[in-house]
Order: sequence, then structure tokens, then C-alpha cells
Amino acid sequence: MSLKVHNTNILPLRWFANMCGEIAGWAIMRAAYLDEEQDYGLKYSLYGKIYSLTWPTYMKFGTFYEFDFDMSGDGWNDYDSDGIPYWEKYDLDWDYVDPETNDAFRIR
Repeated sequence: MSLKVHNTNILPLRWFANMCGEIAGWAIMRAAYLDEEQDYGLKYSLYGKIYSLTWPTYMKFGTFYEFDFDMSGDGWNDYDSDGIPYWEKYDLDWDYVDPETNDAFRIR
């Protein structure tokens, strides 16, 4: 179940803030891509500056969605009664296992 939360009732301001949120998301993703390439030049600084200028506006006046999840049941527990996680209990055929972190991924 989700609930839409508007931080302001002034419609044009909300539209502008939501647009700032889109721009901030775009800028932080571009900065993350440059970070993966370890390219910390002028573009990286520019995307960081764009993010730092647009994100506070979105946080103050934008629209958010709140989700209500009940994660207290047994269906959310990854361990059985003996404390063995499900990924060690079953012989699953993983597509990729990261050797550093031992995380397993299934690629579909």
C-alpha cells in the first residue's frame, strides 16, 4: 500500500520541485557513472553541483510516496529455525558469484 505525500499545496511550486527532483536524479546517476570510471574531473564536479542545487528544493516542496510494508512475519525471514540461510540450504544454480563479497546473482 502506498500513500502519496505532497509537501506543498501550491501546484506550480510542486511541479517545479518535482522537475528539480528529476534533474537531481539524473545528475547523481551521471556522477555515479563517472565515479565508476574514476573520472573526477570538471564533469563530476558539475554534476555534483547540479545535484546539490536541485535536491533540497525537491526535498522541501516535492511529492513523495510512502510505502507501508509489514516485514515482521516469517515470510521475510531468510533463516530457518537452525539459523541456516536459504541460499546455503538449497543447491541453487547461480549465474554469477562475486568472489570478493560472496554475493550470488541470477541473470535473466
